[in-house]
Amino acid sequence: MSTPRGLGFRIEQCPGIPVEEYGVEGARVTIHKFEDGFCYSVNYAFPYSDKVGDYVYKIMEYLTARQVVRPDLTREELGKLIEMAMADVGVPRPLRAPVRFYVQLEAADYSYLTPFFYDVRLENVNVNGVDSPIFVDHRDYGYNIRTNIVPTDREVVLRIISRVYAETGRPLNEQYPIQDTYLRLSNGALLRFATAMSGKTSRNPPYVSVRVQPPEPISPTKLIKNKTITALGLAYLWYLLENLKSIMIIGGTGSGKTTLLNALLVLLPHKRIAVAEETPEIRLPKSFTNSVLLFTSPLYDYQKNLPGSESAIYLIDLVRYLLRARPDLVVIGESRGREIHELIQGILTGHGGATTFHAEDLVEALMRMTGEAMGVSAEHISAFSSVAVVRKFDWGRRVTSLTEVVWLRAYPYPALNRIKIKEEEFGLVEVGSYDRARDTFTIDLKRSFWLQRLGGVEEVTARAELLQALTDKGVLDAEAVAEAVRQYYRLKRKMP
Repeated sequence: MSTPRGLGFRIEQCPGIPVEEYGVEGARVTIHKFEDGFCYSVNYAFPYSDKVGDYVYKIMEYLTARQVVRPDLTREELGKLIEMAMADVGVPRPLRAPVRFYVQLEAADYSYLTPFFYDVRLENVNVNGVDSPIFVDHRDYGYNIRTNIVPTDREVVLRIISRVYAETGRPLNEQYPIQDTYLRLSNGALLRFATAMSGKTSRNPPYVSVRVQPPEPISPTKLIKNKTITALGLAYLWYLLENLKSIMIIGGTGSGKTTLLNALLVLLPHKRIAVAEETPEIRLPKSFTNSVLLFTSPLYDYQKNLPGSESAIYLIDLVRYLLRARPDLVVIGESRGREIHELIQGILTGHGGATTFHAEDLVEALMRMTGEAMGVSAEHISAFSSVAVVRKFDWGRRVTSLTEVVWLRAYPYPALNRIKIKEEEFGLVEVGSYDRARDTFTIDLKRSFWLQRLGGVEEVTARAELLQALTDKGVLDAEAVAEAVRQYYRLKRKMP
């Protein structure tokens, strides 16, 4: 029989004073504030001790040896098996409640990592090997926050994470030591895992980064409240998308590109939206029933060549299909390769379009798009009517610029800023810019080339007032914002 090892973690104390407490699956979370920032404290439903951990390990061995734990077991059925096992193993009665709790976590959930995975107020969970505390990014308290939970057993961490990969059908082993996958939890949250598990590729494995996507889309008003973007800036992008112009959102990793794109889509409840993604991150309100949401096949490249395997499905295949599905707006969650050509063709044939792109600024994005790898022809750059740049600062995410790209050969326009790409000249019309020193964003709608053509300055201003009023009233639910937009359109139709 193996030596009892417990659940493979220890609990430390968070410094500072508590500023908030809230419940998550299997625990209470307390946020502590101290001189260096915040600390995230997980307080499990029952106290954990080495003795409790030893008995949990014995019960798990008992259940595993008898092969009685199945994926389809209900919690009630699992509870009866645990009671039988505790009686046979001889767990003292004072310890049975905490042992039962931790066995449930181990067998039915994701052991001591369960509270982290189910906390939708987190953006990211980072496991940095063993004997190092877990760190989190919190939506309300900032980034790189230390927690009180420290993994101590490498094999236990690997067992928990391997369970995730097994559920999603993706290999994680010495042959494939660096892998990613995604998992949908019972509460609707989406977890995106990136794991390095081998000592051959990392110093203190395993390293696990888990991105947490809440089950409901973030609302436009929440972004306004968080100062990510102003109501006027959001109304401007909303108006362009509604009029089937196209938007590109660029920024670095974790800057909030997809979040901004998702919030914009909430403002279009009357449009047929078609979305293609590699990982299903974009979430629409449940009332958006006239929409198409596709994501790529989870099959790996190595699988597609195996006898009898299904053909892999790529992002470009999804975009081609969506263009035949009669959408008003075609959305690619993130453009990285040739799929952007299909999106541009859709835009040029009259569809609205939106996507995100990894780049630090507009010029870098344009140069990469027209480079050899992606191969977008220069004259097609202006298919994207406006480009929003978003960045992540210590104090939050901010849209730092809104710039229109005008092809000067097609639309002679006295743009002050110009750029030449492969013999084609483009005007860069800066509609809005961010002042980092003051943490303010200024937008001048009169500069907009596209609003001059569409005649929508007054309409954009009216929509900004609506969004600001909703924000001031505390209407932060995406479904409620979408309904307010529907009501706005109903009133407009009644106007003479």
